Amino acid sequence: MEQDAQSKRVAELFKDRLKAARKQAGLTQDELATKAGISVVTLSKLETGVNKPAFDILVALAHALEASPSFLLGWDPQADAKTDASRRALLLRLNVIVQKLSDEWIEQLIALAERAAPQPRR
Repeated sequence: MEQDAQSKRVAELFKDRLKAARKQAGLTQDELATKAGISVVTLSKLETGVNKPAFDILVALAHALEASPSFLLGWDPQADAKTDASRRALLLRLNVIVQKLSDEWIEQLIALAERAAPQPRR
């Protein structure tokens, strides 16, 4: 019974987040459907909650929206799909730079990051 309620909650979050992410990306249903390689009817049924996405459709939509599937499913609280893409781009740039650093510099970066990261509340 609890699993059914959780499934309904995820389905509700998915339809809302999908529509919000599409609008935030400035895409019409036609544009997103084309970009994701699905039909407009399928997208419309997903946005209204009539249908639930198959795995391949979820992945295609996440890729087209530059959002994580976790965000679309409501597991990731991040509310900004564009920020998600921007953050991935920044982390990729950082990774490229770090690959060129000595171990000593990497240790210093780790120490700095550990000081800068928010600490969990106790």
